[in-house]
Amino acid sequence: MDPNGYRHQKNYRSLLQALSRPGRIARLDGLDGMPPFAAVAALAECLLDSAVGFCVTGGGRAQALQTAIAGATGARPEHPEAADFVFFSEGGSRGGARLAKRGAPESPEDGATLVYCLESQPAVVCDRLRVRLTGPGIPGQDGIVPEMDGIPIEEFQALMAVNADYPLGVDAFFVRSSGEVMGLPRSTRILVR
Repeated sequence: MDPNGYRHQKNYRSLLQALSRPGRIARLDGLDGMPPFAAVAALAECLLDSAVGFCVTGGGRAQALQTAIAGATGARPEHPEAADFVFFSEGGSRGGARLAKRGAPESPEDGATLVYCLESQPAVVCDRLRVRLTGPGIPGQDGIVPEMDGIPIEEFQALMAVNADYPLGVDAFFVRSSGEVMGLPRSTRILVR
């Protein structure tokens, strides 16, 4: 197997691990020598292809990230409401999570996947302690605190709202440029205190 194929396969397994163990951190590999969006590009190369639409929102980095993803995957840019994958280049969605498609009763799998691009060093380290996660893949009835710091509490609240009508909703990945990734599937119940 070629080195890129091996890297994609290993990273795909890490993404599956992140979704099957919500709130726990997994690691993407083989990020050396890749562009500034190495971890996000590694995720995109595993999950996107020419059959899906994506959107990148955020500040000045959004256009560069959109160009990198389109070039690496062949996926087509879409409006946030129609995109299969929505990337938030500045860490927070600023309300954009609520615009993402959530699927329909006959096809809940059509809900979008949200990807939050976080900085390597979180500015906030204690907000996660106000959050409890429960549901499939999370041990114990009391749930767990998410392992990843620096996620704005408003994003957990937005995910609570868009996933309130499970099985409709969105899946989410939080990705650091260092390669850390945390997944929250739509089946995860979020409680913010």
